[in-house]
Parts: sequence; structure tokens; C-alpha cells
Amino acid sequence: MELVDHLFSKFCQQGLIKQDILNMMEQFGLLVKFSTSPAEIEYFVPALLKSPPGRLCKLAPSSSDPCPLYVHFLEGFVPHGLYSHLVSRCTKWCSKPPYLFNGASRFAIDKVLTHQLILVCKKSFIKIILKHSKPGDEVSLAEAEVEEVARLVRRFLEDTLHDLSRELPWLNNLKYELCVPCPNCQEEEEEPCPNHGQPSCTHEDCLCLLKILPGEKLSTCANCFCDDGKLSPSLKRWFVINGEEISG
Repeated sequence: MELVDHLFSKFCQQGLIKQDILNMMEQFGLLVKFSTSPAEIEYFVPALLKSPPGRLCKLAPSSSDPCPLYVHFLEGFVPHGLYSHLVSRCTKWCSKPPYLFNGASRFAIDKVLTHQLILVCKKSFIKIILKHSKPGDEVSLAEAEVEEVARLVRRFLEDTLHDLSRELPWLNNLKYELCVPCPNCQEEEEEPCPNHGQPSCTHEDCLCLLKILPGEKLSTCANCFCDDGKLSPSLKRWFVINGEEISG
């Protein structure tokens, strides 16, 4: 805040209100605001983040976590500024200051740090990972709790993207799909990828994603024969409505 006061000292002398300028910068995704009380406010600047995400991009859900969820953009790239706005909304929604890196973010959903929400921004999609901080704690791994948190996260993401497409003029034609990785293709990927030489390649051009269709169904995989109704438990956790599992 000392830096903010220094930067805005000239403008404040000209009669401009510092808080109005900060609010405008926040509105356009230039700043991320986090406050635990009216007197304690922190600002993050996503565009200036240079620290590499390191292992955050390589984290994988455990068997008790939901599988990764992908927000895939049909134009072939994540719209400019969208990720910063999503980080800002997640910061307001979560309970602790975020851990922000260049292209990746980590948030604590509840005050006891039981659930971690991780966003990884790539060229054409944003990857969503939901993990438990205490995988050995039987209480935190109660199936009902996992399903409830996954449902809340998915609803928050859908509502946020809908709100952004209405509030920001350059996003009013936002086109995206919610996708999950094909479980059968993941199990069958034992041979090294012909493009990158890695088994179970996770490069975005090699991912096999299934689109979540209306009615809580999944699109058909073009690379394998998926058995309808036989979805992995980690995938089903995103498909829970009113306590009932809805399979593809």
C-alpha cells in the first residue's frame, strides 16, 4: 500500500480519488483484491506475476479427489484477460489469500485449509483441480463432502463465466465447453506419445477430452469405445445433483 500511495500521490493532488482508480483497475482485471476486514486489504497484480508455477502444473488429483475439470474455449485460445478476472473472482470467493504464479493459482476454499482449488491456464483451456490438503484424514475424505465441494466449485465456475460474459463487453460472445478427460483413454495410454515421446502425455494438443452435455451426459469419445454408465468414481463427483449420481 506504500507503493500505491506513492504512485497515486500526484493524481490525488489533482482531485482524483485513489480508491475510485483502484476500483476501476479491479473492474477491468488489472488488480486482484483480497480483504479479511475493511482495514486489511491486499492487492495482487496478475499481469506482473513472473514466478513459474513449478510443480503446481504437474499436480494430479488423488483417487479420492474429483478428476480434473477443463474449461475448453472453442476459439482455440483463452480470451485475453479472462484468466485474471477468474482469479479475482476466486480470490473473493475463497477464505485465504491466494498463491499466485505465472499461469497458475492455488486457493483455499475453507478456513481449515481442507480443500484446495487449483487453476492452470494453458493456450486453449483452463484446467481445474480440486484436492484435499489432508488425504489421510478419513473425516475430510467423506464422500458426501467431496461431492458437495465439487458441486459448489462447478456451480461457481459456471455462474462466474456467465456473469463475466454479461458484464464485460469483449466477452459477450464467450464460447466454451466444460470437459473431463476420457477415463478409458487415460488407462490405455501405455505407449509413448508419438508427438512428445511421453507415456500418458498431458500436452494440451494430445489430451482426449469429453464434453459435458446438457442433461449431465458426456460426449462420445472418438478414440475408444466408452461404456455408457460406467464412469470412474472421480469423474462422477462432478455429476452429483441433489445427492443422486448422474452418469454419462
